[in-house]
Amino acid sequence: MASMAETGDINGGESQERGRLWRSVASSLREDIRSGKLIAGMQLMTELDMASHFDVSRFTVRRALAELEKEGLIRIEHGRGLFVAEDAIPYALGERTRWTENMSRASLESQRRILASTIEEADAATLRNLELPRGAEVVAIDSMGEVSGRPLSMARSYFPAERFRGIDELLRLNPSRTVAYRSFGIIDYKRKSTRIIARLPSVREAKTLKLPKTRPVIEIHKVDIDTEGRPISFGISCFSGDRVQLVIE
Repeated sequence: MASMAETGDINGGESQERGRLWRSVASSLREDIRSGKLIAGMQLMTELDMASHFDVSRFTVRRALAELEKEGLIRIEHGRGLFVAEDAIPYALGERTRWTENMSRASLESQRRILASTIEEADAATLRNLELPRGAEVVAIDSMGEVSGRPLSMARSYFPAERFRGIDELLRLNPSRTVAYRSFGIIDYKRKSTRIIARLPSVREAKTLKLPKTRPVIEIHKVDIDTEGRPISFGISCFSGDRVQLVIE
């Protein structure tokens, strides 16, 4: 049973003793992380085990963990547990932005997979970015990018259906866009424009990316063009904000 010092005074304020306890727990864990005793990606003991280990209440442990999460030293995945946070992944954005190259450069195991695809009439923003006439159809693809088995990004991409009908099936077989484009006679492509937005995640994004609703995501709007300057894709990607470090090239 927690002591009066841990549960607070009768006015509900945080007592000096309780503050000392959670700061002591946080300090101990912080030192273990910074010294390398607890390495990046390592799963920590449960709240209950941690409370027993430090001989404090679970409330005190939660307060310490909240502080370490705020500092970016740990991540809390609901339903999975507590983990030491990894360093942010450098993700280059430039004229030749490629998911595969970015992951290979960081020596990370990654995969992209299609969640759903459909052919639909393009909305105004998609028409404008792909320079299509009103009423044109696009192949719309929802996908997810994972690194070491954890969701890193989710995206919705649009391709002119008249030119790229069937590209979703090709990407299911091989997630490389470079390879898929070759089937349509496109040898190379580059980035025309990139727009970056920081915001809080939607309920769906927080659930899919396994993020707290209060942790920002990075939204990237992008348009790719072929060697003749014709738009070939427009997409909106959403990355876990604390897991990537954007590098503008």
